Amino acid sequence: MLAHVLLTGASGFVGTRLASALVAEQVNVTCVGRTPCRVPGVANLSVTALTIEQIEAAIAQGTRIDGMIHLAAAGVSPTDRDSSTIFRVNASLAPQIVSIAAKLGARAVVLAGSSAEYRSPQQFVPLDEDAPLETGKLYGASKAAGGILALANGAAEGLPVGVLRLFNVYGPGEGPHRLLPSLVRDLVASRQVKLSAGTQIRDFVHIDDVCGGLIAALTALADKKMPAGAYNLATGTGRSVGDFARTVARAVNADPALLQFGALPFRPDDLPYVVGSPAKLREACGWHAGTSLEHGIVLALAELTQSQSRDQQ
Repeated sequence: MLAHVLLTGASGFVGTRLASALVAEQVNVTCVGRTPCRVPGVANLSVTALTIEQIEAAIAQGTRIDGMIHLAAAGVSPTDRDSSTIFRVNASLAPQIVSIAAKLGARAVVLAGSSAEYRSPQQFVPLDEDAPLETGKLYGASKAAGGILALANGAAEGLPVGVLRLFNVYGPGEGPHRLLPSLVRDLVASRQVKLSAGTQIRDFVHIDDVCGGLIAALTALADKKMPAGAYNLATGTGRSVGDFARTVARAVNADPALLQFGALPFRPDDLPYVVGSPAKLREACGWHAGTSLEHGIVLALAELTQSQSRDQQ
């Protein structure tokens, strides 16, 4: 395990969980971002904007790190479509982060990519890393461009870089607007849940598996046991959105009739099938997703219940 890791985007869903996992492994964690990471034991460096100038200014002179994980992104929310911010944060900042890491003495860098980097598949088979990349959608194309540039800059700097394309991450800590917390909120209250037809196939990855994959990749890259490149962080197993919703309903003992499939139209950009092949990452560093969807939802609900009990005390 690396001794000192620098994180960006550590106040978000994945970042908060990742910071906790690293601290639990007794790693010294420093987080740089606009919002502080609330995990006890981390050091926070505050910036007002995710620019290379502010990030460099926030990092103390003489700081040394072993590795860096870059999670910060723009345009994750469908309502966040400011093109200039998306270009700057997703495409331009990614290779600059690699240069910062090189200056700080990092042995490796991992960037969180996205399944949105892939163009809509023509066949219902898991996507591998050689699948065509997105060119027609702003968020996916900007993430793909940033990953390509980061890999190229890593080669120029002589620093191993891994771009891990995350598929559908779920688990405790998600924002209230996302699928899992919104389902739980309505089903527990015995309210009807309006959904699309639910036929979309997705690759649902539990948050703890995601954090384990990010850490395993950073460690393997730093130890020169894994080649630089782009990797899918996925289970390889497709499940429909309908399956996901019905699994949540069973876990909270809700009436499945509350799930109103077909009450909402599909979103214009809602792809019918997005599943990733995890073979390349497994071969490179030995990581594989170990949490089934059913068990992952049970774990998430148990943690949510514990959190609510603490808040009521």
